[in-house]
Amino acid sequence: MGKKIIACLLAVFMLCGSVSALAAPPKLESPSACLMDAETGQILYELDAQTERPMASITKTMTALLIMENGDLSASTVATAEAINSVELDSTRVGFEPNEQLTVDELMYCMLVYSANDAANILACYLDGNVQAFVDRMNAKAQELGCTHTHFANPNGLDADGHYSCAEDMARITYAANQYPEFAKYSGTVYYELPADNIISAGWQIWTKVDMLRKDSPTYDARIYAAKTGWTTNAHNTFVACGRSDQADLIVSVLGCPVKNGIFTDTAALLNYGEQAYQKLTVTVDDYKKAAKKAAKKADCKLDTNGLADFTLRLPAGMDADDLEYTCETTETGAQLAVTIAEGSRKEYAAVTGMDGTQPLLRVPLTLKNAEPETTGSAVGSAEDSAEPQIGVMELMHGAETIAVVVAGAVVLMLVLLLLLGLYRRIRRKK
Repeated sequence: MGKKIIACLLAVFMLCGSVSALAAPPKLESPSACLMDAETGQILYELDAQTERPMASITKTMTALLIMENGDLSASTVATAEAINSVELDSTRVGFEPNEQLTVDELMYCMLVYSANDAANILACYLDGNVQAFVDRMNAKAQELGCTHTHFANPNGLDADGHYSCAEDMARITYAANQYPEFAKYSGTVYYELPADNIISAGWQIWTKVDMLRKDSPTYDARIYAAKTGWTTNAHNTFVACGRSDQADLIVSVLGCPVKNGIFTDTAALLNYGEQAYQKLTVTVDDYKKAAKKAAKKADCKLDTNGLADFTLRLPAGMDADDLEYTCETTETGAQLAVTIAEGSRKEYAAVTGMDGTQPLLRVPLTLKNAEPETTGSAVGSAEDSAEPQIGVMELMHGAETIAVVVAGAVVLMLVLLLLLGLYRRIRRKK
């Protein structure tokens, strides 16, 4: 019997050790990394993710985002001398010539499949007329996305003063680009052949630099559906990727990796970690309504609880809705509920994620009760005049109810006293 108990205890310890191993973040070659939920934008894991580093050609993710957001993918454009001559001759380029007629679609393939720097510059000039105007747009968009450690100096990612980002910001930019199906179309393509144009004949072939997309590569990963590599002398190897499986849809960004294949093995390890260490949790209205009302009241907001809805996020395995806390934040357009890890659960959360849990996991829009409609002129007077007698009637009714209660109480008390007096007299007579 004793041996069976010991065996059971050993099995339990082994199981606990296994769970702990699954929850432990992977060891990475890259000095900076970020893992994000591709469905919600929730950050799941960070490693030195806010350190500013040169990011090389993953810069083109932002270039692609702006073209998809503001351009016409079926439009035609012409390669300009400015766009071509501002690219270093020994860098990755297709070799377009001035006045070569191209489509935006072709240029997007060249930029995201082959990582052509001249294609990135031609796209910049297509959208804004010149490279600098496009760079200004890039920096404005970065600010809009909440990227606080990013500044662009060009659309292609070649080393330049003032050209840097961080793993967290690059994950945010990739998340925004991934909202467009065309991003996966271009950055998930393995092979593309340029059609003939007014200068070159058909047959120019380009291949992806993302080994994880190639089935003949030892680092091939069927989960990857969109990705972009980068490399320069200063940046080393950089990578952003989107990976989907039955367990999760995730975004990975890694910067500063000293080993080329390290960006691929790190990405696979982070995807594995995200799938194993996290569980999807749906938080129902009943789970958080009371806390939301309390948070709204603290922020001096009148919350319309009928507007609340269930929301979904990911938490480390073993954590649930009881490990969350809420803060109401007012915005220009209304209010939102910031969902963070409860103070008592932050140590456990930090051990798994590398984050302290004080930053919002996600923000849930809130519906506030409508303010009283504003009226002007005589309408105000009539509304006030009509309100006064209503208030008076209510006060009278309330007063009458109070009097009735007092009278009823007095009657009951009198009856009790009479009863007691009758009993007292009977007792006296018997004596």
